[in-house]
Amino acid sequence: MAVKSLTRTRQDAHDVTVPPARWRPAHVRLPDWAALRSRAESRGAADAGSKALDTVTIKTQGFEPQHLLVLDAERQLALEDLNAQFQEQELAARSAQAAHVRHSEAVQEQYVRDRTAYEMAHGRVERLELGPSRWVGDGRPSSIALGGGLREMLRLWGVPVLLLLVLLTIEVPIYYATFLAWGDATIMTYALAVGAIFVFVFGPHMYGRSFREWQEHRGRRGRRAEDDEEGEGGRGRRRGLAGRPVILFLIPVIWLAAIGAVVSLRLVAISGTTEIRLSGTTITIPPATEGWKLFATVVLFLALMIFTALIATELGRRTGNPNDRDLKEQRMKLHRAAQALEIAQARQEESDRYGAELGDYLATLKQKRDVYTAQIDGGFDHVETIYMDALIGALDDPDASRYGPAILDRHQRRHYTQADS
Repeated sequence: MAVKSLTRTRQDAHDVTVPPARWRPAHVRLPDWAALRSRAESRGAADAGSKALDTVTIKTQGFEPQHLLVLDAERQLALEDLNAQFQEQELAARSAQAAHVRHSEAVQEQYVRDRTAYEMAHGRVERLELGPSRWVGDGRPSSIALGGGLREMLRLWGVPVLLLLVLLTIEVPIYYATFLAWGDATIMTYALAVGAIFVFVFGPHMYGRSFREWQEHRGRRGRRAEDDEEGEGGRGRRRGLAGRPVILFLIPVIWLAAIGAVVSLRLVAISGTTEIRLSGTTITIPPATEGWKLFATVVLFLALMIFTALIATELGRRTGNPNDRDLKEQRMKLHRAAQALEIAQARQEESDRYGAELGDYLATLKQKRDVYTAQIDGGFDHVETIYMDALIGALDDPDASRYGPAILDRHQRRHYTQADS
């Protein structure tokens, strides 16, 4: 079933992107009226000079010149050719209409799919813009959708950022001094200090964003119906650490061990005695901390580093609203869906116009054929009149001129009577 569905989808996509060749009715071939008129005039003058033609013959009841019969045969051939042309065009038009119906169905299905995708994307964007966060967390809607600008950003992030900057101002010298003895090169000291800042500031910040996403997604087992409704386009999939809660809770333990290691290194640096040699004299500086002072220093260092990590985590948690990312993604999907819908709508309108053209052509086909038939009959009537005028005029007999219209009228009346029957 899945293979058939996939095959049908590919075929529909091919039908939509590659429409059948556009059919247009061919130009209707008509007799060469100028040549017929010229020939009829010359033939009339030539027949008038024939010895077999005189006034007595013209007055004979039922007489018709031979060329009128030739013109009548040519008229019949022209009408048969006209009918053959219209039959061929009708067959081609109906074949084009059948192909267009199949293509139109594929276009309509594609339009319905694109319209459905657009409405779903539009609904998701509206829910993210208008509604608050629907899961566990701080209950805030997306900060992008709030439109509060700099004021909202400062209100939400200002205090944690300020506290983080103050703590970093105090801690950066501590990091630098802690790793000062870890290598002879100064660049190594800077590298270790910067690494510590990344570990205890940027690491917790990104951890806070993942923690916020985990908060938003926990408890979703009872909401599987809504997850299935949203699918992968919604927030049904947890990404990164949010999808691995074991690692999410293991990382703070590792950070705490790292904080203890940095504190112990710093305490070793400041609790040992220092000897300075000047002019052969050795001066011993007692440790900066001993007894209860060491305990207070440990508490101070731990508090600084732990509060730094906690504030960086909270800042990441506040700035890591999954609605922000979801809204960006859904707005991009909405933009793509709007473009696809616009293309599908243009295809639909073009298909409707083409279908209307085919329908109008088939509906007016009989009328067009009657118009061209009347045009051919009128053209041959005119050619026959030219022939008879040339014939009678060349005879130069007043009696013959009185019988010429009657001969022509009798000839043409017989043709139209046969056509009607």
